[in-house]
Amino acid sequence: MIRNAIWSPLLILLTFLNYSLMKAQDLTDYQWENRILLLFDNSLETNALQSQLAKLTAHEEALIDRDLIVFLVAENRVYTSDKKPFEMDAERLRERLNIAAAFKGTVLVGKDGGVKLKEKFQVAPETVFSLIDSMPMRRAEVRNRKKIKP
Repeated sequence: MIRNAIWSPLLILLTFLNYSLMKAQDLTDYQWENRILLLFDNSLETNALQSQLAKLTAHEEALIDRDLIVFLVAENRVYTSDKKPFEMDAERLRERLNIAAAFKGTVLVGKDGGVKLKEKFQVAPETVFSLIDSMPMRRAEVRNRKKIKP
């Protein structure tokens, strides 16, 4: 009797923790905090994806300033910009953003979760940055930062 009283809550807790760890992250985890730039291709090693990634990561300060996170979507998986597997469901991501399996290119998702840009490779980083800078939310962020700085 006492044994069941101890194990039952522990089993429930372990089940809950296991479910939480297994739950894949979703774009909604970043909503209102970050803009997401997704690079879609068949493989992480294609010249198009590598070139696009190199062009973007050369502007690290601009990415940080715009709260922009880069993910790679290839081989039906999601990866971080340094090519480490990331726990996000690639198929569900494509469905949510209405991205065909054959699409190879760049997709910008705004802080509100909406698709702001969907272009085939190559997209100039300046194009992405100027689009973001034209958004009302970004303009408000810049204004607020100016007010904070002495």
